[in-house]
Amino acid sequence: MTRLYIISGPNKGKSFPLDGNVVYLGRAPQNQIQIQDKSVSRKHLKITQRDGKYFFEDLNSRNGTFIDNKPIQPGQEIEIKEKTPVVVGSVVICLGGPAQWDLLFVDDSINLSNGLRETGVFRRPMTSPRNLDLIYKISNVLMRSLNINETMEKVLDYIFELLKRIDRGVIILVDSETGETVDVISRSSNRGEKTTRMYSRSIVEKAISERNAVIMSDTQTEKESDRSESMEIMRVRSVMCVPLISKSQIRGVLYVDSVNKPYGFRKEDLSLLSALSGPAAIAIENSLLYSKMEKLVEERTRKLQQTQEKLQESEARFKEIFDNMSNGVVVYRPVEDGRDFLVLDVNKAYQTFEQIPDKEQIIGTSILKNFPAAKKTGILEVLVRVLKTGTPERSSASLMEERKLLWQREYYIYRLPTNEIVTIFEDVTDKRRAEEEQKALQRQLFVSQKMESIGAFASGTAHNFRNILQAISGNTEYLEMIHGDEPEFKEMARSIYESVERGVDLINNLLHFSRKGGKYEFSDLDLADVVRSACSIVQKVFDRNIEIIMEVEERLMTRGNHSLLSQALLNLFDNAKDAMPSGGKLTVKACREGDQLLVSVTDTGIGIEQEVLGKIFDPFFTLKEVGKGTGLGLSTTHGIVEDHKGVVQVFSKPGEGTTFKIFLPALDLEKVIKPEFEKRIIHGNGQKVMIVDDELPALEALVSMTTQLGYNSIPYSNPTVALKEYLAVSPELVLMDRNMPGLDGISCIKKIVQMDHKARILIVSGYEESGPDGIGDHVKSLIKGYITKPCRIEELSIGMSKALKK
Repeated sequence: MTRLYIISGPNKGKSFPLDGNVVYLGRAPQNQIQIQDKSVSRKHLKITQRDGKYFFEDLNSRNGTFIDNKPIQPGQEIEIKEKTPVVVGSVVICLGGPAQWDLLFVDDSINLSNGLRETGVFRRPMTSPRNLDLIYKISNVLMRSLNINETMEKVLDYIFELLKRIDRGVIILVDSETGETVDVISRSSNRGEKTTRMYSRSIVEKAISERNAVIMSDTQTEKESDRSESMEIMRVRSVMCVPLISKSQIRGVLYVDSVNKPYGFRKEDLSLLSALSGPAAIAIENSLLYSKMEKLVEERTRKLQQTQEKLQESEARFKEIFDNMSNGVVVYRPVEDGRDFLVLDVNKAYQTFEQIPDKEQIIGTSILKNFPAAKKTGILEVLVRVLKTGTPERSSASLMEERKLLWQREYYIYRLPTNEIVTIFEDVTDKRRAEEEQKALQRQLFVSQKMESIGAFASGTAHNFRNILQAISGNTEYLEMIHGDEPEFKEMARSIYESVERGVDLINNLLHFSRKGGKYEFSDLDLADVVRSACSIVQKVFDRNIEIIMEVEERLMTRGNHSLLSQALLNLFDNAKDAMPSGGKLTVKACREGDQLLVSVTDTGIGIEQEVLGKIFDPFFTLKEVGKGTGLGLSTTHGIVEDHKGVVQVFSKPGEGTTFKIFLPALDLEKVIKPEFEKRIIHGNGQKVMIVDDELPALEALVSMTTQLGYNSIPYSNPTVALKEYLAVSPELVLMDRNMPGLDGISCIKKIVQMDHKARILIVSGYEESGPDGIGDHVKSLIKGYITKPCRIEELSIGMSKALKK
């Protein structure tokens, strides 16, 4: 298979198989043979095989295709023999095998192996005055051009105009430091003929190395063995080469040759070419410098544009970050060494915080004008300190108005290299309020847990204490029934009963104080009793420096719950005590006003500001120090009064004390529902009564009382045993305690009812029937009555009688 060899250029030494009827050659990668040389067109040459022959067709290339120094016309097929050199642009190719010759192209060349005979080297020959005048004019023209390509084109124009015998001319530019070829421009005497830009490298190198002009008058006078193959190929008969020297540096050479004219160049021609080389070198030097300057300016301009673009991008990026920060940012310029600070810029977050629609309104204004709180909050002092020291600081600032937090901010302040001050702040108002609310909730939870603990303690204590009182009261009544006729014993029994009643009152007051909810039953009650009961509690608790004055009318009947009303009053008393830390007077009045009852609580304390009065009944609002108030007392009082269909009002002035007034609906005394209370004792008729109570003193007292009433009492201190023996005993009535170990009273009741749905059960317990420790409706449906310990024998006899009748 025939191969195509690359003789010169960047692909020198490579070969390609012609394996097809049509093969394309060019610079583009789509060609079968790609030659990466700038003189070769993207699609340069078409190679066609027919009947074992190869035909070349130029595809209208820019630099043409040459055979024997003659161009192949575009669109015309030329048969090519093997080992015939073909010039494609400035690259030599050959069919069938490489050929040897001495050619120099733009990017590749072959040194002459033979010496130069009849070759003259001249030391700047003299130039005629006529030619000097012409060269002067040419120099002026050349000096006006700063474009390197335009300058070299003009130089060739003048060379061909002055030297009529030239067939080809080439200007070769070299790097003065490396000696490498940097540019080549060529011309042919026939302007319509494309040139391959060929020249003899040996002659060029000689002119460069010796820094002198070189001429070869007639190459045919050389011996055939001494003539180089390149001379034959290029058909060179005469050649001249002059170095281009500027500022003692070789910038390149002027190379010209003649094809058909032996001895075509004379010494005068060489003199003229040499004379022209001086201004040409200077013009080329200037053009190169200008070109380098242009490139330098372009590069610097490009870098400046890139820098400006990056700066614009950075500025836009900073502005986006600046305006979209959630934190407020203000940039200040100090004035008079920090006596004042002027606003330079603010971000959108700051505008939002300060409600500034247009930031231009404050740009250039004083900090004290647009941010008056700067001095009050200490921010201005921090700005001055950061300006002087240059050390960034963090600071917290808050603004209060009438004891109300308007805002709180966390600041970070630092100084720029331009001596400007930047403040970045985070508005933590909502965060602080949330923290305060959380603390309030924690306090509420703590109080709730504490009150729950107190309630549990009070409830347990009340149960146990009532059992003790039951034992005392029951046994006393039993003894009184036996020895009631003895005066001394009767007086002793009366004293015991009074002590028991005081113990009951103490228990009830304790439970009233500890209760914070639950279901309460309303009944007709005397408000005067509630007021006296509440006052008796605080008289034992308050310091002696608080004088309690009580003015209470009699028979102040209303409908309500004793425990709730007591709690409402105790809350008002507690607030009055806190308002008088150094002592004072607490005046409590209760009276009837038309169809309403009025209770007023007045202290001589510090008073309350008018702005705060509307909030004192809000849950968790307190004026007390942290840890000393929950903010629940007055809100609880307000709720209790509303539950009783009443109204609570407050009147106060700072320094003059406070008065709370509670208005409740009054009852018509004639319509008051009197509680049933029978003074007589109802005796039994030997009915079997099972008494279940784990407290032995209380159990024994109940047994004594029921036995004295005429019942057949069967005691059990263990509810489990009582449950097992219930069916065997078959009692007509069961007196059941509630709180017992192992099996509580409620569970025991449910099991008894499961065994005997007709069972009659009466609960006798230290726990109350209603309230937090009360019983539910389901349990009420299972029993025939409920008696709270301690109970007198009259109450017990009536309760048992009613239970047996149901």
